[in-house]
Formats: sequence, C-alpha cells, structure tokens
Amino acid sequence: MSSSVQEIAATAEESAAGVEETAASIQHTNGTLEEIANGSKQLAELAEELNELISKFKL
Repeated sequence: MSSSVQEIAATAEESAAGVEETAASIQHTNGTLEEIANGSKQLAELAEELNELISKFKL
C-alpha cells in the first residue's frame, strides 16, 4: 500500500510542476500580448498622423 501512496505522491508532484510551468508560460504569453497591443496602438497612431500629413499635400 505504501508503494501506491508513493506513486500517487510522485504523480501529484509531477502534476504540480506541470501546472507551475504552464502558469509561467501563460504569464510570459500575457506579457508578450501586452507588448504587441502597445505596439499596434503606436502604429495606429503613427498611421493616423501620417494620413493627416499626407492630406495636406493632396491637390
């Protein structure tokens, strides 16, 4: 019986490690997505500014 308990404990530890890795991966992904969102916002602002500048040169 103690063998079964040890196997269950080992499986639980492996599962906990997997959950920690997944959580770290999710945090990293969220940070990357936030950077992408900020970059997209800046690009949109630059595009709007460029359109305003170009409109001054239209005949």
